[in-house]
Amino acid sequence: MAANVITHLPEEIIEYILEDESITFLDIIKFSMTCKHLYLTVKNNQLWRVKYFQRWPRLKKQYEKNTADIKVLNWLNEIKVSMEIRRNLMYHLSLMSSKYYTKEEVSNSELKYLDPLFRTELGAHPLSYHFLVDELISLINCHYANSNLTHKYYAFIVLRYLKQNYIRKKWQRFINLPINEQTLERCATFVAQWSQPDRCISYSYISSLLDEIANQTKNLIYEKHPEHSIFSLPPEQFLIWKREIIDDNYWSIQETKKIMNALCEVMFYKLGFHGNNEMYYYPNNLFIDKVLELKEGTPIILAIIFESVARRLGLRCEPVNFPSHFFLRWKEKFNVSDPGNTENFYIDMLNSGHFLRKEDCSGVGGISHHKFRCPIEKYNSHNVATAVEVTARLVSNLSVAARQYNDLNGRATRIRSALELSYMIQPHDENTFQNLSQFYKRHQMDLSDLVEIDVAEYPSLMLTKYQTLKNSNSKLEEQIKPRRRTSKIKYAIGLIMNNKYSHNVGVIIGWEMPIEPGGWENLMDGFSTLDQPFYNLLFDDGVSQFVPEELLSLSKNPKYIYNREIGRYLCYFKNTHYVPNEETCKKYPEDKKALELIVRTYFS
Repeated sequence: MAANVITHLPEEIIEYILEDESITFLDIIKFSMTCKHLYLTVKNNQLWRVKYFQRWPRLKKQYEKNTADIKVLNWLNEIKVSMEIRRNLMYHLSLMSSKYYTKEEVSNSELKYLDPLFRTELGAHPLSYHFLVDELISLINCHYANSNLTHKYYAFIVLRYLKQNYIRKKWQRFINLPINEQTLERCATFVAQWSQPDRCISYSYISSLLDEIANQTKNLIYEKHPEHSIFSLPPEQFLIWKREIIDDNYWSIQETKKIMNALCEVMFYKLGFHGNNEMYYYPNNLFIDKVLELKEGTPIILAIIFESVARRLGLRCEPVNFPSHFFLRWKEKFNVSDPGNTENFYIDMLNSGHFLRKEDCSGVGGISHHKFRCPIEKYNSHNVATAVEVTARLVSNLSVAARQYNDLNGRATRIRSALELSYMIQPHDENTFQNLSQFYKRHQMDLSDLVEIDVAEYPSLMLTKYQTLKNSNSKLEEQIKPRRRTSKIKYAIGLIMNNKYSHNVGVIIGWEMPIEPGGWENLMDGFSTLDQPFYNLLFDDGVSQFVPEELLSLSKNPKYIYNREIGRYLCYFKNTHYVPNEETCKKYPEDKKALELIVRTYFS
């Protein structure tokens, strides 16, 4: 009798129960198979819509944005399609280690076989790209205790490929917009999205944070000047300023100054935005999402935020690229018959938005006039920087940051990302091309992608590209040669070790025996013997190092090692050790058994 009670419940109650987040797709399917009545009950389209967005909550905005193109009549079918896309993704991830195990960097040309998964013109679902990004980010952010680390490693590579392909298309559309629609905040958002593929950064999110600063500024204006004309404008006017660059200040000189003073007070004193002089080239200082969250950044990002908020309030500020600094230029009036008679002010982002005139040169951003040339020495000779020029300046800073930042985790990937972004923005710049091609050569990457671009209008660059491709030496695919253990090999791949000299904790990903006498002198000087194994270990913060056996001991307190490269060699973390992945086992076929024996002996 009790077993039949649920069949007598109203359908609305059954659906309400099934909408609980702890109940999975599979649970509902099994539930529906118990009787015809329940089978018909769970065919409710609204139920499956709820379950869909419980599973993929970040996709809800995408479906809402694309209602004109996507009308989902059957949400159960949408779930089936999405699960099929996920199965295809996981299938490709499972094969990537065997394809790219020997490669430090995977070329974009080698990943083009993935295009049918997300390109609608190749038959993909209209939202496949967004679905794949959501799945990949979820996989990357999954706790390491429950993750296949090799899948996570290649998930980042695929995610970067997908996102950067998507951003390239958006960038081309952006630079074809009218100049007054090419806002700096969109440029900064492109850079942040490109450089942080594993973060969900939308322009709508960035724009909402800028809107909030503008609203706080309006509130302060109201406190001090409730009679200000800004409060008589319709909301539509603010929307226009939000979307487009304006050609002059909208207000009288007095009212303009009131807004500017309020903005400086809100941004630099109330919210605490400031420059980070001690870690100027820390990458986070160059990403608009991070600067908006942490309130510290470089002058160029602070200037982009300031200009974006000022524009929302009806003020014009012009970006100006000085050789040693980046400023916003402001005038009381821009559209005048004789611009030479209009005084220029430069807003110093490293000095709380202080307005600078030519005579203020010695105080710019804390620079001593006696030691350095004044950044605004050629006071009125610089033109307004275009959106592309500002982005190029920002990416140039990012390239320096990628090289100077001390954290070695993913350093090569950061450098590559900055170089490729620079090439996207300046595809006809010869130095940009040379820098990127040198990186590709150094990492044995395919150069054909760099030569595909049409350079008919730039014959010198076309010749450079031709010579680069002609002189490139394609490295043959490296074959994995099995390495046999000997009695001298004490430890095994996957063990977590202490370095007795540095006290660092790392994990073994490989080992070598010195083959040629004299080949290791510089590295081995001072050790008791050269005739000993050297183990390749990955340490926290991206360090990779060969360490002689005599300096190693098993860690008594094993821990997870935060090194992005681990997934390339090892697939699971088991608290006391790591499990080598399939390709590592092929390279060291006897180590897995040795690892299991050592773990049983020392940790059981």
